[in-house]
Amino acid sequence: MFKEICFDWRNHEKLRGSLASMEALASSILRRNIVPEVRMAYFTVPEFNPTGRGKSRLEIFEKNGTFGAEILRHPHFLKYLEYFICGPDLPTAAIEKVRGEAGSSSLTGSDIVELGPYARSCVRQYRLHPHHASEEFFKLAIECGANPSFADNLRKSIRAVKLT
Repeated sequence: MFKEICFDWRNHEKLRGSLASMEALASSILRRNIVPEVRMAYFTVPEFNPTGRGKSRLEIFEKNGTFGAEILRHPHFLKYLEYFICGPDLPTAAIEKVRGEAGSSSLTGSDIVELGPYARSCVRQYRLHPHHASEEFFKLAIECGANPSFADNLRKSIRAVKLT
């Protein structure tokens, strides 16, 4: 099912053709409870959505009139399904560095401050889009046990990067 899904949201025609497969795959992984807990929290817990004004990403779908299985086949759910399955969309070296900093414990606020310059340099080195990269580093930080408010500080820091 994964191979049948077009994860390029800019290609609307292919994306529309992927919606049934997207719903089937999402239903399958959610039914089997194989999505890591922190990735589900990213979608369902308001504290993991710093720009959501007190609402989780799930609650925003529902506020906009999309419920239940409709969410799983909604084109905007694509990025969450991809995250549930693949994790943060960052270069392997960046993921390994951040996970290495966390080690066997959780990232602290001071760890996040120390990772800021490295994360911003990754955006420049790999020519990542700052808005997208900031969200992916946020995801990675929470996966490494960072408090969502600390991870949000990292997200804001990366989002401010200007590429020349």
